[in-house]
Amino acid sequence: MQATTPHGATNPTMGRRLGTLCLALALAGAGCAAPSDTAAPVGEYGAEGVGYGHPDHAAHVTMIDEIMMEPVREGRIAGGSVAVVHRGETVAIRGYGWANVELRVPTPEDAIYETGSVTKQFTSVGLLQMQEQGLVDLDADMSDYLPDFPTQGNRITVRELLDHTSGIRGYTEMEEARPYFVRRVPRDSLLALVAAHPFDFPTGEHEIYNNSAFYLAGMILEDASGMSYEDYVEQRIFAPLGMDRSHYCSETEIHEGKVTGYDTGQDGLVHKGFIVHNVPFAAGSLCASAGDLATWLGALHGGEVLTDESYAQLIEPGDLNDGTKLRYALGIAVADIMGHRAIHHGGGINGFLTESLYLPDEDLAIAVLVNTAGPVGPSALARQIIEAMVGDHTPEPMTFDGDLAYFEGVYGGPARGGTAVVRIAAEGGVLTATPLMVGGQEIPEDGQEASNLDFRGGTMFSDGGTFLTFEGEGESATVLRYDTGGGYTVMQRR
Repeated sequence: MQATTPHGATNPTMGRRLGTLCLALALAGAGCAAPSDTAAPVGEYGAEGVGYGHPDHAAHVTMIDEIMMEPVREGRIAGGSVAVVHRGETVAIRGYGWANVELRVPTPEDAIYETGSVTKQFTSVGLLQMQEQGLVDLDADMSDYLPDFPTQGNRITVRELLDHTSGIRGYTEMEEARPYFVRRVPRDSLLALVAAHPFDFPTGEHEIYNNSAFYLAGMILEDASGMSYEDYVEQRIFAPLGMDRSHYCSETEIHEGKVTGYDTGQDGLVHKGFIVHNVPFAAGSLCASAGDLATWLGALHGGEVLTDESYAQLIEPGDLNDGTKLRYALGIAVADIMGHRAIHHGGGINGFLTESLYLPDEDLAIAVLVNTAGPVGPSALARQIIEAMVGDHTPEPMTFDGDLAYFEGVYGGPARGGTAVVRIAAEGGVLTATPLMVGGQEIPEDGQEASNLDFRGGTMFSDGGTFLTFEGEGESATVLRYDTGGGYTVMQRR
């Protein structure tokens, strides 16, 4: 019988750490029958399911192997790793494809990846831990902690740094910041660029994904803890949980088990672009293995990391100034995925993509990491694993009986990197959305692609996980509320 921990997850400590897991011979398509010390299976495409597969979940392991190996065989990713823990039982911790393509090094099950924006939840947790100790107040003005950063007449709370509603321009969307990505510069230099840029919007009016805000949040964590961000995360979070395959990433240090990252070019895989890790900082500079991320998910959602009160704050989405409820909480998103309540976050950085998610009602933790930044998103792979493990419960689209002409038009508003513009049209009885401008850049006509929208009730439609809600009196809608889950923009008809 499994013990239940305070936040509802079953005890994550038994059977989860890699040191306690036996290796199993798990040929692709054959699942995992019994523990074995046989050499890891490596084929034409590298590792074909190397690592642990629970013998009682052979069918699930076989499906996971096939999900992960398909893009490897197709040459769309070099390799990847996955960890799946269901109700406290480790189903799989496995590696696939190549850790290094040129040297033909297969991916081990404990391979280390750069996790990108999955880092953000660790930053939020660190600040919540500081709040528990009375050293930070998330509802205090950020200027109380960083008095030298100009807020341009806005009062910004620490909490608003963590839910992307600050309005501060993200440095990753600033062309003039690009040279800072490839050479180490003092923090003051990067912050001066951000501070000199006008805010994207008044604080709390919209939600736009923002790395500058988490950079500042990391500085607040350092000030409150008296430790460097790197030391805090490694000593106060990783070490107590036994996450010995996790660390602050480095472009110079050698870490055993760290895989090589790749981007995709016109003719296939290419080496990833260089980046120095003092730039992503608290927004995206942590490295981890799939097994360690599964450990983290179990501990975080199992009550081992935060008090109940702090955990509730972590996963509670905030509001805009007009009362609109968001779907993004503090460095982590809360959403419906395939009909399941999910707490999740993805990450992307040069050469690497990550998805880390937890389904609380099913007590299912999934971590998917790939060492290729390209067309294969680990979130899509994770969705396939969800379907394999607990099924797809996506509600059937509803039928809209009204006049779709009410919604047609062109709408625009602030978005990440600049203005976004979208055209809404009714074609053959179906409402479609076509982006015309993204990040202030117009999309050429031959690159514009329409997506069909599903009716969700009232005046809400959806495109996958993006919700579009229309408002306005009269014959035509005048406002489009565009909610991606990690951003919320109020667009106006043009």
